[in-house]
Amino acid sequence: MTLPRHPRRHPDAAYKLVDGEALIVMPGEEAVHHVLNAVGARIWQLLDGTRDADAICATLCAEFDVTPEAARRDLDEFLSALRESGMLAGEAVPTGGGS
Repeated sequence: MTLPRHPRRHPDAAYKLVDGEALIVMPGEEAVHHVLNAVGARIWQLLDGTRDADAICATLCAEFDVTPEAARRDLDEFLSALRESGMLAGEAVPTGGGS
């Protein structure tokens, strides 16, 4: 599965940062079903479609205590999970009840 060159969060996702975490509600959902920790919240903020994975990794390395290799591995896994959940722009959004 190929990820977008400049990944972007779903434009219709509503999110709010609370105590360093991101609370996300996707279209068609009535409640928060996605809570991201501080690193996930920062990645979510960076997914504006202007940065590629290398730029996001560089930001993560500058802001968190992580090696470039670990940042890239974790970013790739995180983006894959977001894609599977329909949380990236251009991806199908799952419909139906909550988790």
